[in-house]
Amino acid sequence: MIISNKQKTFFDLFPTPEFLLFSTVGIVITDTDIKFVQLRKKMFGDGFELIHASKIDNPKGIVESGIINNPSELTSILQNLSAHYSIHYTRANLPDEKAYLFTAYINWVPHEGLNDAIAFIIEENAPVSLAESVFDFEIISEDKRAGKIKLAVSVLPKNVVETYVKIFESVGVTPVSFDLESQAIARAVIRQGDKQPILIINLSPEKTGFYVVEEGVVQFSTTLSYGIDGDGSYKNLNDLKAEMNKIFGFWEDLVNKSGQTGKKIEKVVLCGIGGNKTDFVEKLMSESKIPYSLADVWQNMFSAKSHVPEISFDVSLDYASVIGLVLPYDR
Repeated sequence: MIISNKQKTFFDLFPTPEFLLFSTVGIVITDTDIKFVQLRKKMFGDGFELIHASKIDNPKGIVESGIINNPSELTSILQNLSAHYSIHYTRANLPDEKAYLFTAYINWVPHEGLNDAIAFIIEENAPVSLAESVFDFEIISEDKRAGKIKLAVSVLPKNVVETYVKIFESVGVTPVSFDLESQAIARAVIRQGDKQPILIINLSPEKTGFYVVEEGVVQFSTTLSYGIDGDGSYKNLNDLKAEMNKIFGFWEDLVNKSGQTGKKIEKVVLCGIGGNKTDFVEKLMSESKIPYSLADVWQNMFSAKSHVPEISFDVSLDYASVIGLVLPYDR
């Protein structure tokens, strides 16, 4: 079910219980940690308040490139987390590393027919069979008069999705919805209504995600297996610079070929734990002419600065994905 013409979760497993409109929980599983956030809608006034935010380090190797290698150990961690905070429902993430993301134009169909229409083009755009995959989509634009709809489609192997579902259900937690990490981050760090092309750089331990967002939708995603090193060094700095510049060029060439001139990436937004390493960020962006800024992860959550929770800015950069998960879907 499409929640709106622009934003939707990866897929909705169950209708959201009414009480979840007042209490929202998000859990993000990565290679290195599990992040947890719980918000509660204010009973009087607008906005939400932060109830809990925590991070648990994962033992090395239990999750690698989004693949859960040690379900029993991960289950134990989630069991302790859910018991401590009495978690029964959550919004959760799926790994970008195992997802195939593509954009496509299809002939216009009523929205209730989009799922079937996209199913016909999965196998020609992603190296996985329709029977062995789970897919979701966001509408980028539609022109009923021209008879075209532009979509961003995400495809994941079914066995990857089933593993994540089983992990949560095994500890008595019902996953209400899933988003790719890139989609969740974009929901948090791109200001609502901003349609310009923006590059998000997610600087994580031993991993860096590059996500291009245009029209408020993630349309390109790639994740490199290096980033901020465990010892705090930046030995892959030049490689990250090269990748960033390659994406700038790729996106400009892509939009030019589609006949849309002037659609270059307009700015860079950085998040992740590496965002608080000033020296690293300055060196990474030193040769770029494109303006950049660190992410404001709360900008779409609260209507006034007075609502910003008591969590330091540096720490908040590492919570962009889980904050994006719990953003209200009707924003």
